[in-house]
Amino acid sequence: MTSFQKNIKPHQVPLKTLFPTLDFEKVVAPNMNVGSSFFEGDTDHDDLQKAARRLKQFQQNHPKTLLANGYLEQRSFYNTPAFQRKLNGAIEYRNIHLGTDFWVAAGTAVHAPAEGRVVISHNNNYHKDYGPTLVLEHQFLNFKFYTLYGHLSRSSLELSEVGKAITKGAKIGYIGNEIENGHWVPHLHFQLITDLLGNTENFNGVAFPSEIKKWKTRCPDPNLLFEELLPAGN
Repeated sequence: MTSFQKNIKPHQVPLKTLFPTLDFEKVVAPNMNVGSSFFEGDTDHDDLQKAARRLKQFQQNHPKTLLANGYLEQRSFYNTPAFQRKLNGAIEYRNIHLGTDFWVAAGTAVHAPAEGRVVISHNNNYHKDYGPTLVLEHQFLNFKFYTLYGHLSRSSLELSEVGKAITKGAKIGYIGNEIENGHWVPHLHFQLITDLLGNTENFNGVAFPSEIKKWKTRCPDPNLLFEELLPAGN
């Protein structure tokens, strides 16, 4: 067990703390790994109507569940020029997902899983970026970590401005729609971070495969913060 795991364990919370308005009994993970047929051949995730239909069908087949997935998944969403580089003469894509995605409806309220303060409140308004983004800093004695919330509504930035103190369970924002959330089917990208690396507006949500070892340390499994198991999308 790592020191981060030991330090965060006393602060674990049920997922209902994050989404108190949702009615679910368990967590199910759709498989969106590279090679999955989940989005029916739309590997770039640009046909949002098709993606929304597929997610709705999956949810109907799994009633009373919260759909959550993605930590360390390799996703074809990001196999585009915006996320590529050349390494040793070969193209490498920044496509290893560093957070957990919660596939919930636009307008769903998001609440803080721990007390803290807002250190980033910014609209990363670029295609396939986070859109409106919040980062909270959490400090417990000598243990500090951050939680990131991506793909929110613009109104979330007004609700949670930089410097605002946040109590555990407080409402911090809402899930954004595809017009304002970076052009995605509505969902929350949730990420644990140990070091912001000086960032004040944004933070990597995906990593290059060749660098995954260091990014796993910077962005531990979000599962560590929650009492329920967040399954892998196999």
